[in-house]
Amino acid sequence: MERYSCKQLKSLVASGAAKDVTYAGERSEIPESYTQIGYAAGIYGCNGMLLKGESGQLYACLLYTSPSPRDRT
Repeated sequence: MERYSCKQLKSLVASGAAKDVTYAGERSEIPESYTQIGYAAGIYGCNGMLLKGESGQLYACLLYTSPSPRDRT
Protein backbone atom coordinates (compact mmCIF):
# COMPACT_ATOMS: atom_id res chain seq x y z
CA MET A 1 0.00 0.00 0.00
CA GLU A 2 1.33 3.41 -0.96
CA ARG A 3 1.45 6.45 1.28
CA TYR A 4 0.17 9.76 -0.09
CA SER A 5 -0.06 13.26 1.32
CA CYS A 6 -3.48 14.86 1.79
CA LYS A 7 -2.46 17.42 -0.81
CA GLN A 8 -1.85 14.63 -3.36
CA LEU A 9 -5.26 13.08 -2.71
CA LYS A 10 -6.97 16.46 -3.01
CA SER A 11 -5.20 17.13 -6.30
CA LEU A 12 -6.38 13.75 -7.67
CA VAL A 13 -9.95 14.81 -6.92
CA ALA A 14 -9.46 18.33 -8.31
CA SER A 15 -8.01 17.00 -11.58
CA GLY A 16 -10.87 14.53 -12.00
CA ALA A 17 -8.65 11.45 -11.72
CA ALA A 18 -10.48 10.34 -8.56
CA LYS A 19 -14.07 10.71 -7.38
CA ASP A 20 -14.58 12.21 -3.91
CA VAL A 21 -16.55 9.83 -1.67
CA THR A 22 -15.76 11.55 1.62
CA TYR A 23 -19.39 12.12 2.54
CA ALA A 24 -20.83 8.93 1.08
CA GLY A 25 -23.42 7.79 3.57
CA GLU A 26 -23.39 4.11 2.64
CA ARG A 27 -21.02 1.65 1.08
CA SER A 28 -23.48 1.13 -1.77
CA GLU A 29 -22.78 4.67 -3.07
CA ILE A 30 -19.71 3.22 -4.81
CA PRO A 31 -21.32 1.12 -7.57
CA GLU A 32 -18.59 -1.53 -7.76
CA SER A 33 -16.36 -3.54 -5.50
CA TYR A 34 -13.09 -1.86 -4.61
CA THR A 35 -9.83 -2.26 -2.72
CA GLN A 36 -7.75 0.23 -0.79
CA ILE A 37 -4.52 1.07 -2.63
CA GLY A 38 -3.24 4.01 -0.60
CA TYR A 39 -3.61 6.16 2.48
CA ALA A 40 -2.64 9.55 3.88
CA ALA A 41 -1.51 9.77 7.47
CA GLY A 42 -0.54 12.66 9.70
CA ILE A 43 0.47 13.12 13.30
CA TYR A 44 -3.09 12.50 14.47
CA GLY A 45 -3.62 9.29 12.51
CA CYS A 46 -5.11 8.38 9.16
CA ASN A 47 -6.71 11.33 7.38
CA GLY A 48 -7.40 9.97 3.91
CA MET A 49 -7.50 6.88 1.74
CA LEU A 50 -7.44 6.02 -1.93
CA LEU A 51 -9.62 3.23 -3.29
CA LYS A 52 -9.57 1.55 -6.69
CA GLY A 53 -12.68 -0.02 -8.21
CA GLU A 54 -12.80 -3.08 -10.47
CA SER A 55 -13.17 -0.80 -13.51
CA GLY A 56 -10.02 1.13 -12.60
CA GLN A 57 -11.92 4.17 -11.30
CA LEU A 58 -10.21 5.83 -8.32
CA TYR A 59 -12.14 6.99 -5.27
CA ALA A 60 -10.70 9.28 -2.61
CA CYS A 61 -11.97 9.61 0.92
CA LEU A 62 -10.54 12.72 2.56
CA LEU A 63 -10.74 13.65 6.23
CA TYR A 64 -11.02 9.97 7.05
CA THR A 65 -10.57 8.94 10.67
CA SER A 66 -11.05 5.58 12.26
CA PRO A 67 -13.70 5.33 14.97
CA SER A 68 -12.60 5.97 18.50
CA PRO A 69 -12.67 3.04 20.96
CA ARG A 70 -15.79 4.61 22.57
CA ASP A 71 -17.72 4.29 19.28
CA ARG A 72 -17.04 0.58 18.89
CA THR A 73 -19.69 -1.78 20.14
